[in-house]
Amino acid sequence: MEPTALLVRAVERAQSAEVLGVPPSVQAEVQRVVNCASNRAPARLILACALAKAHQPQFDATEPYTEIRSGHSFSGRSYDERYITALITAHRLPLNPTTAFLTPTLRNANEPIRSAIPFEGRPREVYRDAASILEAIQSGEVAAEDVLALTLRQLFSLRDERESALAQALSGIISPNRSLSTEDVLTLLEQHLRSRNASRLPVLLVAALYQTLGQMAGEKALNLGAHNAADSQTGALGDVEVELLSDLGRIVTVYEVKARSVSINDLQQAVAKVAAAASRPENYLFVTTHPIEREVTDYARTLHEQTGVEFAVLDALSFARHLLHFFHRYRLIFLDAYQELLLAEPPSAVRPELKTAWLALRSAAES
Repeated sequence: MEPTALLVRAVERAQSAEVLGVPPSVQAEVQRVVNCASNRAPARLILACALAKAHQPQFDATEPYTEIRSGHSFSGRSYDERYITALITAHRLPLNPTTAFLTPTLRNANEPIRSAIPFEGRPREVYRDAASILEAIQSGEVAAEDVLALTLRQLFSLRDERESALAQALSGIISPNRSLSTEDVLTLLEQHLRSRNASRLPVLLVAALYQTLGQMAGEKALNLGAHNAADSQTGALGDVEVELLSDLGRIVTVYEVKARSVSINDLQQAVAKVAAAASRPENYLFVTTHPIEREVTDYARTLHEQTGVEFAVLDALSFARHLLHFFHRYRLIFLDAYQELLLAEPPSAVRPELKTAWLALRSAAES
């Protein structure tokens, strides 16, 4: 049976009440992998390897690298990118949109995946669980198709749970209070930016400001790239790129957003990126949620004469405060734009609990 047909059958079994022949120990391992919020790659690893084993039984489920050359190895990345990515999109599965085989732990491996081998990735226990599941498939303790169906069943359950929680939180602000002041809006932002695992949020703040105010400046922010994709992979100069409406395609301003302090080394790397670019922007701005050192500000000031590009380091909240007070009447349009961008982010970029936390904060502020 072809991989696509196998996935159709796995989805049907996952959504049915069928009792799957998976031992309790393997069920527990699958549940831990699926529910690990800090690392979604092992779940994609299981899906790709289980699918490959179900498709070609001669494959070794623990050898998803052709470099192993055992005669039973295969390209796990090919199965992942060709079939699992489409499955994730079609069923809104709470998994990363990019292949597991580009994560540091799995990218350059060329040996069988074994539970006894220490993993560099975190949490190590989740990688160990994933390896144990693949070993169980390969030993015949459990069928690959049963693992595929069980993993999908638990992913569907997690998806439904998260979507239900988000819908419930969203229902609390169906009729928002339109009297919030600019400082009320900024307080909401500050509270949200202080959340754990919030490194993507300042990027959304900058994008929402441009979405709200950019047209008045004759500028537009380009679509955001993936949160876990490096600029070298995407070809982008920074996190948010801004083009002129009168000259589409011409990048005039670049924002690099840091959820840590900006260093002189960060500025030097930005200068190198700009120097290698086919077209240089006019501004290259760092936005940070952390304190800005005076020596970093002073160094950035020297770069205009050297490069012809204006470099500066800005505090995220101060940046938003200035613009929102200046354009006071647009503060609630900005608030809605930020929320729209936030809710549209995949779980790999913004964790579901950050979305529900925002909705709870806004609901409390508007009640």
